Amino acid sequence: MNAKLITSFFVFILMLLMVGCGTRAAEMSAVSENAVAPAADAFDSGGFAFEEAAVEAPAAEPGSTQLPSSQPRLIIRTADMSIIVTDTDEAMDRLAKMATDNGGWVVNSSVYQYSDTAKTGNITLRVPAEGFDSAIDAISAMSIEVTNLSTSGQDVTEEFVDLSARLENLEATAVRVRSFLEDADTVEEALAVNQELSRLEGEIESFKGRIQYLSQSAAFSTISINITPDELSQPIEVGGWRPSGIVRDALEALVDALQGLATFAIWLVIYFLPIALIIGIPLWLVVRFVRRRGWFRRNQAATAE
Repeated sequence: MNAKLITSFFVFILMLLMVGCGTRAAEMSAVSENAVAPAADAFDSGGFAFEEAAVEAPAAEPGSTQLPSSQPRLIIRTADMSIIVTDTDEAMDRLAKMATDNGGWVVNSSVYQYSDTAKTGNITLRVPAEGFDSAIDAISAMSIEVTNLSTSGQDVTEEFVDLSARLENLEATAVRVRSFLEDADTVEEALAVNQELSRLEGEIESFKGRIQYLSQSAAFSTISINITPDELSQPIEVGGWRPSGIVRDALEALVDALQGLATFAIWLVIYFLPIALIIGIPLWLVVRFVRRRGWFRRNQAATAE
């Protein structure tokens, strides 16, 4: 009886796993409604309005996975911007307020004291995905100049649907496995069922975490902004005199001088020093020989007298 129960249990588990790997969930509307944040009617902060941007689903490519008609596209969108503003602190405050007033938040921000009168800054915002394009337009409108703008998007719809279908199958399997606990007659059978149930629950939690990450990442877009004050973007000029140009010329002259000294040192060590040794050593030996011979002759003459 016990052996038959255990055999039936593992055959049942194997069949459920095989079916779960080859099937998809037929209805995903309930999951998609919980995954995607509700669209805001309008974004407004400090005179900036983020109008809702319609996201058009791209056409399905041949051979791609067929998605349920009720499943919207999940696109993780990010942007990197570099802007020039009049005042860094004011721009940071306006950007933070603009994000929070429209359902987003500030991920991180930092300000650096570049000089006594100038600061640079970096700020990363999360904004609702439907206001992504409008947010970029609003940031561009509040800046003097946008020096860099790059955007990217990652379509995670198929991964989301696949994980949701597999999660549904795993949850159904876990329910059936729990029912085997009632039929377990021995401790060994109960331990085997609990072990399988623990494995299924671990996979379920892993799938739930990934699904939540994908849904939140698609619901809120990320915008990273590098802020430079207008003071630093302009060349320094006082009465037609530009200290920055003088500094540049001085640095170039210093580099040229150092290059000249380095060139002379290289020539001295590699070229002139070997020649000096080749010529100088024989001359030194000859001079020494002549001096010693003259000294010897003088000694002989003194002895003879």
